[in-house]
Amino acid sequence: STGTFVSCKDYDDDIDRIDNTLNDLKSKLDALQTEFNAGKYITNVATTAEGITITLNDGSSYPITNGKNGAPGEAGAAGDKVEINDEGFFVINGETTEWKAVAKDASTGETVKIKAPTMSADGFWVFYDEKGEAIKTTWKVAPVTAVLNADKTWTLTVFDAEGKSQEIVVPTAASSLTDLMLITRGNGNATESMPFDFKIAEYTFKYNKNNNSKAPVKKDWAGQRAIVEDGYIMAGAGKIKLQVNPTSVDAADLNLKLVNSKNGYLSNVDFVTTPYTDMEYFDQPTQTRAANVNGLYNLSIADKYIKKTNPDTEKENYWKQFETSVNNANKAVAFAVTAGGDVRSKYEIRVSKGEIEKLNNIYFVSAKDQSKLEMRNGTENDKTLLSKNAKPSEDAGQSKPDAKMEAGVWYNVYADKAAALYDMHLVFDNDDKTLFGIETKEENGMVAIRLTKTPDNITKAAFLLTIQNIDKGGNYEQAQLWIGETSKITSDVVYDPITHQLSKNNNTDKSKDKNFFQIDLTKMKEALGTNGLALWNTKVKRVEVAYFNVNGTRIVEDSQIAETFVSELKENMKGNTEKAVSVGKSATNMIFAIDNVTAATKFEIGKQYTAVITFYDAATNGEKLNSIKVPFTFTLPAITDLFAIDPGFIKENVANCYLYNDDFKKVNTSGAATFKLSRIFSKYDVNGFTVKLNAIDKIGSTDKKSSELATLKSDAEAAANAKVVANDLAYLTLDGTLGEEKGYDQVLKLTIDGKFDNAWEYPSDAVFNFQVKVMSPIEKGKIVPKEGNVVKIKASDLNGYKFGNDVIIGYTYNTEVSYKVMPNVAKEVDGVNVNAWSRDDIAAVTGETGNKLYFEVDNEGKATPAKIVKDANDKDITVEGGLMLKGYQVDHTVDTTIKINVTDIWKRVKSSDVAVKITVGE
Repeated sequence: STGTFVSCKDYDDDIDRIDNTLNDLKSKLDALQTEFNAGKYITNVATTAEGITITLNDGSSYPITNGKNGAPGEAGAAGDKVEINDEGFFVINGETTEWKAVAKDASTGETVKIKAPTMSADGFWVFYDEKGEAIKTTWKVAPVTAVLNADKTWTLTVFDAEGKSQEIVVPTAASSLTDLMLITRGNGNATESMPFDFKIAEYTFKYNKNNNSKAPVKKDWAGQRAIVEDGYIMAGAGKIKLQVNPTSVDAADLNLKLVNSKNGYLSNVDFVTTPYTDMEYFDQPTQTRAANVNGLYNLSIADKYIKKTNPDTEKENYWKQFETSVNNANKAVAFAVTAGGDVRSKYEIRVSKGEIEKLNNIYFVSAKDQSKLEMRNGTENDKTLLSKNAKPSEDAGQSKPDAKMEAGVWYNVYADKAAALYDMHLVFDNDDKTLFGIETKEENGMVAIRLTKTPDNITKAAFLLTIQNIDKGGNYEQAQLWIGETSKITSDVVYDPITHQLSKNNNTDKSKDKNFFQIDLTKMKEALGTNGLALWNTKVKRVEVAYFNVNGTRIVEDSQIAETFVSELKENMKGNTEKAVSVGKSATNMIFAIDNVTAATKFEIGKQYTAVITFYDAATNGEKLNSIKVPFTFTLPAITDLFAIDPGFIKENVANCYLYNDDFKKVNTSGAATFKLSRIFSKYDVNGFTVKLNAIDKIGSTDKKSSELATLKSDAEAAANAKVVANDLAYLTLDGTLGEEKGYDQVLKLTIDGKFDNAWEYPSDAVFNFQVKVMSPIEKGKIVPKEGNVVKIKASDLNGYKFGNDVIIGYTYNTEVSYKVMPNVAKEVDGVNVNAWSRDDIAAVTGETGNKLYFEVDNEGKATPAKIVKDANDKDITVEGGLMLKGYQVDHTVDTTIKINVTDIWKRVKSSDVAVKITVGE
């Protein structure tokens, strides 16, 4: 809580440089303000020779440099310091001044803050007395000051040469705190009869080297904690959970204390605050400390040593502070948790005596995967627990170690009852340290050991490890066991995650099957190192592959994924099968081939799985050499990549489907206007997909849904859905009376969904939606004069005139496709000529006069059929049919029309008025 400032020489000496400095300082303050607005706060303000350094709770720091130092011996010389001592007086260069930062109000006795010091116009400190009167000093002011306020905030001030200042009030953890909450226990809220209970166990500590012949003398103890004199250790025997709000505040930045309702703070009681998470390990990388994201913390009481006296007044006073004598009865005092400011929890905490813990067993935990080390001389019920005074197995030593550690992995050594342990220390022979590359860590109450030499560098089977331990009663024990090293060469190698887009299996032609992903074994071999790789090449005999989901649950997998080692990677399964080799030196890649049908029963699309490949040194069982972890995720090709409508059929996002007689005949259903959908698709998948008519949206003015206007048919009966099969994506048939279907010329909605390779289900939103409009090519076409814009008929020829294909022509919707309108194919049925056309989707052609005063269409308006006749050379020729006109006399040339009606097989009629000019005397 001390702000330190280095003073500087008269600003007039270098005013331009100082102005630039102040501008830079202000920009730094602006940057700090941005951080504070984002919820950051100060954890430390440190003084330096150049100024101050502000450290924030995310670990970032902002150095703020003062101006130029004064010359030695002058006011404002380098090294001048202004700080506030515990009594509230300002101290300059170590000398206490008469000026206070805080004082007691004479009338109320309350502590009040005196007006903060300022700077005079010429750059000197100005302090204020209790009456608020200014006192100018001879000390120059540094351009930056930092003062810790009573509310735990800091005030940073930048002064300029004119005495003007810019201030920014910045928060600390304590000033940012809004709430401290004790978390409800499983059996309900804390009440007067059931408070949150801090238990403190009292251990009588008496370490005597003569208690045990194995115990080292005091000066020889090499553990983390010094051996104390006979006395008492007050140890927390439990913890409570605390919620800190806002969650951006790190409880580790708070000076948490227990306070009673009379504002009395407990003495000799300190807290250990840890995030409410799992245990941390030595091999976890140090990261920038951040608040626990859920705002939850474990609060426990730190050990406190009390020296033994006669009488033991200090110990008695320690316990007395937790209870008060009222009416000859001791009452438990209610405490709250506070950070030293105004924020407090409820007064629901009781501190009482707890039972002491007994140190019984020791265990090792792998910091890599948290698995416990198994020991032959472990306890009878649990081989991962070693008695605190265990002896090596009788047949251990060089031939049969009690336990084997994995090289390169830290093992944390714990007491099973951590509250009972005073200290622990690991001892081993120096030669063994060199041979096995033994490294240890003993810090912050944790003890860890690892072996750094690989198995090929070790000629000795095991070393003797002694675990010296002292409990909080001062009792010394030592556990011993022979430690060997596993055959494992290196730690797990984790590959980058693989995303594999599934492709179809081709069981008949493996040269077309590319449904596999692979890993390059180079990464694993590089991790082994030169010696490790040589050892692996000679030792590896077997491989085991297991698959796990994201929760670590193993998937029972058999033939869904086939693993193969290859000497050379090929692009298809046939090539890889030809290059298959046994696990070992010649293997360069590992192939994972997926059988879609079976794999789809075990794995899900879009979820990450991990393949764990473990290598062993024996064909049966054996010891683990190393392993690979390969995260992978299966994805599917988009349905839109498997299905595509040719853009030539699409207009305004609708595929136009013009009817074909072949489709009409294929369905073989009376009164069915049918279109084969595969005619408009440039590509489509035929295995596992279904075409569906939309059953939700109503279509246009029909007040019906697509599924009510049409049906689909493939290998199944006509329905709203149809399976996609080869050469027959689906036939779409309009419902209703032929020629009167409501779905005709309407925008129908369809969807394609299903399973990829008839195995992998697509999610509900991964569908192929498209729209179609079913129409007759003739009805959407036109009929026009064959030449020019009008058909000319001489009035003299009008009576008996055959209006035929020589004067008109028909076009479909596609003006490049023409057809003969009048019957042009001679056809007999039961010896009678009938109408027939080379275009087989025409059913009938009729005509209507545009002016019956000029002419009429004979034969009831029907076209006459084509017929076969003999020419002059007695050869058969076809005389095309037409409309026979019956003419009347006209006086002069007139314009009129003839309506041509072409009815198709779907009973759709194309009617066109063809212009006719009846000429007279021309």
